[in-house]
Amino acid sequence: MVKFCPKCNNLLRKKIIDKKFIYSCACGYSEPFEEDIQEKEMITKNKIKKYSDKTIVLPEINAIIYPITKSECRKCGNKEAEYWQSQTRSADEGSTTFFRCTKCKFTWREY
Repeated sequence: MVKFCPKCNNLLRKKIIDKKFIYSCACGYSEPFEEDIQEKEMITKNKIKKYSDKTIVLPEINAIIYPITKSECRKCGNKEAEYWQSQTRSADEGSTTFFRCTKCKFTWREY
């Protein structure tokens, strides 16, 4: 359930203070947390899962995580490169496309 602050109309956030749930606002307003059983079970399950799941998956260093396109590497002549885009200049200008050779890992960009 979404609730809003009666003082400033901001979104009230659910917080735990002294092991009790409350709705809290940045302006300082707070009120008791009235939940139904289904919502309480959902919060409990998420908390347990969050703290008990210690599996960390790390990608391989040489793993390709970007899409691959046909683009010739200027360094080794390979015909495939992974690519991604990033906004490196002001917002009203186009994105910069970066390429990384799948063979020698040389990286270049196109504006």
